[in-house]
Amino acid sequence: MSTKPPSMQEVIKRLHDFWAAHGCSIWQPYSEKVGAGTMNPATVLRVLGPEPWNVAYVEPSFRPDDGRYAENPNRMQMHHQYQVILKPDPGNPQELYLSSLEAIGLDRTRHDIRFVEDNWESPALGAWGLGWEVWLDGQEITQFTYFQQSGSLALDPVSVEITYGLDRIVMYLQHKTQVWDIDVDGQHTFAELYRDPEIENCVYEFELADVERMKRLYEIYREEAAACIARGLAIPAHDYVLRQSHTFNLLDARGAIGVTERAKFFADMRSQAKAVSELYVEQRQRQEFPWLANEKGAKETGSEGAGEIAQSPNLQSPLSTPQSFVLELGSEELPAQDVVDGLRQLEEKLAALLAQYKLTYESLRVVGTTRRLTAYVTDLAPMQADEVVERRGPALAQAYDSLNQPTRALEGFARGQGVRLDEIEVRDNYVYAVKRVTGRPAAAVLPDLCLELLNGLRWGKAMRWNSSGIAYSRPLRWIVALYGDQVVPFTWAGVTTGKTSRGPRFADAAARLPAGAFTSFAVADASSYFDAVAAQGVVIDRDERRQLVEELVRRAAETVGGTVPDEPALLDEVTDLIEAPTALLGTFEARYLDLPAPVLIGVMKKHQRYFPVTKGGALVNHFVAVANSNELAHPDVVREGYEGVIRARYADAAYFYRADTSRSLESFSPRLATLTFHTKLGSMLDRVERLKVLAPQVAAMLGAGEADIATVSRAAELSKADLMTNMVVEMTSLQGIIGEIYAVKSGESAAVAQAIREQYLPRSAGDDAPASLPGLALSLADKMDALAGLFAVKAIPTGSADPFGLRRAALGIVNSLIATGTDFSVRAGLAAAG
Repeated sequence: MSTKPPSMQEVIKRLHDFWAAHGCSIWQPYSEKVGAGTMNPATVLRVLGPEPWNVAYVEPSFRPDDGRYAENPNRMQMHHQYQVILKPDPGNPQELYLSSLEAIGLDRTRHDIRFVEDNWESPALGAWGLGWEVWLDGQEITQFTYFQQSGSLALDPVSVEITYGLDRIVMYLQHKTQVWDIDVDGQHTFAELYRDPEIENCVYEFELADVERMKRLYEIYREEAAACIARGLAIPAHDYVLRQSHTFNLLDARGAIGVTERAKFFADMRSQAKAVSELYVEQRQRQEFPWLANEKGAKETGSEGAGEIAQSPNLQSPLSTPQSFVLELGSEELPAQDVVDGLRQLEEKLAALLAQYKLTYESLRVVGTTRRLTAYVTDLAPMQADEVVERRGPALAQAYDSLNQPTRALEGFARGQGVRLDEIEVRDNYVYAVKRVTGRPAAAVLPDLCLELLNGLRWGKAMRWNSSGIAYSRPLRWIVALYGDQVVPFTWAGVTTGKTSRGPRFADAAARLPAGAFTSFAVADASSYFDAVAAQGVVIDRDERRQLVEELVRRAAETVGGTVPDEPALLDEVTDLIEAPTALLGTFEARYLDLPAPVLIGVMKKHQRYFPVTKGGALVNHFVAVANSNELAHPDVVREGYEGVIRARYADAAYFYRADTSRSLESFSPRLATLTFHTKLGSMLDRVERLKVLAPQVAAMLGAGEADIATVSRAAELSKADLMTNMVVEMTSLQGIIGEIYAVKSGESAAVAQAIREQYLPRSAGDDAPASLPGLALSLADKMDALAGLFAVKAIPTGSADPFGLRRAALGIVNSLIATGTDFSVRAGLAAAG
């Protein structure tokens, strides 16, 4: 049997065969240029309405801004997507997707494959969904989304969208370091077929495309779309919306779209996309949604709304002794922040509900990973505590007549409270109904308690996925609920409780299961839960897992004599992306160390969740990555993948750095006019003009001399220029840091460069304050300008939202003054800013 990797053509054929075997129609690429397979009518229109629809197709996708003149290993202005739509959710779409990777020749046991939160939105189409990017050894290979809205219309049923990055996947399968070496059909390489068109398109998109002509074309396309909409022609109208979208992307690549203009373009396209969507739904409705007839016998994935009590055949007579209780909520991968928030909610809400339901217990523990949130209660009482319920009734004078006989008022009160007249008590000139309520068995009340608990969970972003209409952070797939060895019976979000949990992803891979299947394991009783989970290789306790990640990362760095800087936020995120950690040391080319260290570290942390390695405080050409596995079968393969990804990322960073440093920092400032600070406060360039006046005044208030005031003035002039650089657009966390680096390269003084960086300090609680007087002056001026201006236009923080970070700005002022021991009148500073 040949071991030659499949050609790109063969991979497409295998995907067609796989998805056709799972009920998908095989569609064709669309005739218009699109930015993604989503824009093909087979997706963006067919996901609308109630009709079922499963489809798969290849889509060449054009994104001018991603062009690199064919210099990047895997980033291009034209790439190939393989698009799959499953409507409605089949219940196991992730497992089907993972099986499709096996079908094209990717051995899951040899790789680290993960679902990492990445929510998708198209402002132009009025479409959005929640989901993940799928990582193959650190490389994003697929976007996996549960569509919630398209054309500004809510979707019911929800569709699953799977968008494969076809070129990158084939590159991996063929063990190529760059996409240009891919074998397309057994005869031609990717470079032979696509390199010249890629370079020519980049020349056109970045150098030749005429902005004014593009704007005129955009208006023509908008008018044509409007005419088609007026005639009720959905598909022609959609075509012209797509042409608008591509023309907008060309204008954006030419740097011709400001923030305010961008919002207007998006609003125009979104309005027309909504009109097209409404036309399409109306057309299908007039045809009486003919494909609904094909749905006969389709399985409902849930319809109980807020949940219901299920019947359990093994629910026996009430238990007489305290038992452990466990509730495991099993889902598709939760976002890292939702693991922490979910555990907090479980602990707080369950403790309150146990008290409300009068169930005593010994201890409550919450643990969890990206795929399971678990509450564990020890020695939960078998019965509710008996309760004495007392209700005060009418005054004694109204309760009995002059003959000391009960009045109608008393009789009505007793009847309403369900007590006999001889059970009425008299105290303090009032009558009281006193009822002694015997507690119910814990097993009888736990279903209601659990439903109340689950219905009370709230998420920053929640999604629907089935006909239950219930929203959760990510699709819920199983629930283990046990009191002792008895199942606590209920159904929520289409899932009925039981004793069966699911194994981790790496166990699924090792089991070599049929397509769409997953591993599972039984939990005999609540007290054996932790042993059962540990036997699967899952480190379920978050604190234990965090400590293990930290230890493994440290050991990996020590193998090359390095250390890992303290990165608590990154450590937290990595902890909550995995169920079991394995750390791998990786290497990148030493030549990339010529790039600024903050850039290299920023790429590692933001894009890859890698830990940087240093020696003597200096960055070295190593990193540590953490895989989701208790024992990697092929660590060298995974490491090679990690290294390939960072190589491509650094190639991109080098491209940005060369482009940015080919000009002075000051030359970026004029484009700040296109970046809106606030609609009532003007652009970022307007803000710079205010800082040029305010910052020297603040410096004078701080007692600065002429030299420092001159430094502050120049730093204020350049303070926001780096916001328009490629590097900061790509990684906004580097604002100020890049400004300092580029200022030095542009010949500015070290003092000016330092002040540019220090304007953003402190960035968070515990961060350093500005160390220089010019930096402190610019930092105070920056924050006071924001506070004075935004409060003046009523952009005031609320209890739940602070979009402009005004609380952080106010705290930054106070903390900087305290940290530097500076005497400064904030009132006078704000007056100057106002």
